[in-house]
Amino acid sequence: MAKPAEYFIKSKNLDEFRSAIIACDGEFDFDVEDMIALGSAYLERFPDCFSNRSCQDVQLGYQLARICIVEKLVTGFPPDVKDAFRKMFFSAQAVGQQMDYLAQKYRYDELSNMIATIQKRLEEYHYKVDGLPKGMIKERFVGGITNLFNIAYLLKMNLAKKANE
Repeated sequence: MAKPAEYFIKSKNLDEFRSAIIACDGEFDFDVEDMIALGSAYLERFPDCFSNRSCQDVQLGYQLARICIVEKLVTGFPPDVKDAFRKMFFSAQAVGQQMDYLAQKYRYDELSNMIATIQKRLEEYHYKVDGLPKGMIKERFVGGITNLFNIAYLLKMNLAKKANE
């Protein structure tokens, strides 16, 4: 099965990595060992991030984590739903518009189930991230998944608003 670290090593930039991961359609290994391998490849490419925590490449580490986790969160959803959630997880400003789009296409209970599935999967990945050894790799994954929890909160708030409409 595909390994994110291998895609990262072969990719010239973040967009190329993102495209390769999305093309897997969620069919890639992403357990603790895979997270460590991806984090190691990232730190090998950007060794300055070991000592300079303010470097811009720290954000890249968060993005790598988010790209992989988001693809695992949306596995099995229809393509339009995947695209909508991808947009939301990478831009909080997109939540309202994309939730409106999904609410027009799907019943409230269907949308609620999708968000519940995402929340459950996010909790599972949070547990895996917690299992990473302390260090830079864990720090990057914690930074990436924290952002995803923030967006998941916005999704639930938006869903609650839709229940009252």
